[in-house]
Amino acid sequence: MTIREQVLDASFLAQHGRYVGALTTLMLAIAASSRRTFPKGTKSRKEPKKEMPDQEAFTLFLGGRIRKILFGDFGSPDEGTSGISVGFRGKEHDIALILYKYYRCELVHDGELPEDVEFIAASQPASGLTVGNRGFQVSISAGDKLALDHGWIDLLVDAVTNARCNGAEFGIQHFDLIPLAGTDDSTILTSLVAKYGTSPGRVQILKHAVRRISPASILGESNSAVQEQFRKLVESQEINGGAITGLSGHNFTDRLGNLQQRGLELLREIAAGYQLVAAA
Repeated sequence: MTIREQVLDASFLAQHGRYVGALTTLMLAIAASSRRTFPKGTKSRKEPKKEMPDQEAFTLFLGGRIRKILFGDFGSPDEGTSGISVGFRGKEHDIALILYKYYRCELVHDGELPEDVEFIAASQPASGLTVGNRGFQVSISAGDKLALDHGWIDLLVDAVTNARCNGAEFGIQHFDLIPLAGTDDSTILTSLVAKYGTSPGRVQILKHAVRRISPASILGESNSAVQEQFRKLVESQEINGGAITGLSGHNFTDRLGNLQQRGLELLREIAAGYQLVAAA
């Protein structure tokens, strides 16, 4: 069974109210995707002299995907931690490890969840944390019981479907934003930070916008057309509220996310130094 077939099966199960079955199938798809990203033989990051175990591959892959979907985290690696920490059974765990240890392993090996672990319909478990972005909303509750809600299904489907390692399987072409010949990323970043008196993080947000809109469009289209393209990224939460707070503080956008002249100028400077290249 392919990863795509696993995702389709999970979506079918969820549509018919079989949420635990959907989650179990997605755990298999995530595990397979993690090994596409970190093939057998990859060295562990925790213990470089050893091979990366399944748990580390799973949590690095899924943690990075969750972080990118829910928080944007512009300019950071695709893999890593999720940015969500959960206290359970006396320890703090990244949510990716929670999904691996208490959901994936229990469902795959034992066929059921432990008594103190739940997968529930409520959109906001009591005394829980709810996080939303880009049309996704997920809830987590921990204490005597650990509970995730069914909103995680849609997020995990997206995490697998739009992962770079699965591009060919899902018919999605991913692109990298590469500096033009004779330049390098760090030099461009340092120069723009100094010129605009801003932070690397804000430049990275606008660099992400350049990748999504394309350097050619930004350099070739009118100001109003570029502003409209940027507005669509804001409306879809591809560039989220936290990013807009940062950009508006340096007058690259207004507080509603409308691109200002200073933001247009920086976008075009970034676009002039980069090209889009299809990812392998």
